[in-house]
Amino acid sequence: MNHPHDLNSPAQIPEHVRPINFAGIELLLDLLHCARTFYANIDLESLLILLCVSDATMRSFMLDTESAEKVMQSPKPPEEVRGSISRRVIADKTGLPRETVRRKTSELARAGHLTVDADDRVRISYGLADARGWLAVEHGHKAVLRYLDRLRQFGLDPHVVVDKFSN
Repeated sequence: MNHPHDLNSPAQIPEHVRPINFAGIELLLDLLHCARTFYANIDLESLLILLCVSDATMRSFMLDTESAEKVMQSPKPPEEVRGSISRRVIADKTGLPRETVRRKTSELARAGHLTVDADDRVRISYGLADARGWLAVEHGHKAVLRYLDRLRQFGLDPHVVVDKFSN
């Protein structure tokens, strides 16, 4: 019986698939380890929420060249440039149940990792104001470089995008 994700049950998989899969799993595990060293004693669901909120908090100013330039080295960018996210959107983006997101964001806010404003918008606290955060980011960057090296080890050019099965 064919697996539902099989594409006509090929006799062989393309030579790039397994190396990219292996290197990608290594990268994901390395990045999770880096994040967990900064957020010690945080379960994976809470970590997923923290990463989702961190992305939403930084996205508004990091993708706006003018804003990014003004706050790039600021340990605490002003609230007016920081983005936020609702608990409903966190649940949608992470696939976690809304009640889990509600409970865990409240716990993370009590622990000082998140802030929740009067409009119930969630933001990450200022983790990059802490040198431990810088170390975690640097270790994460090294993990990305190891990923690229791993692809090269398998004879793949990390700058070549493989879209053989994309539409």
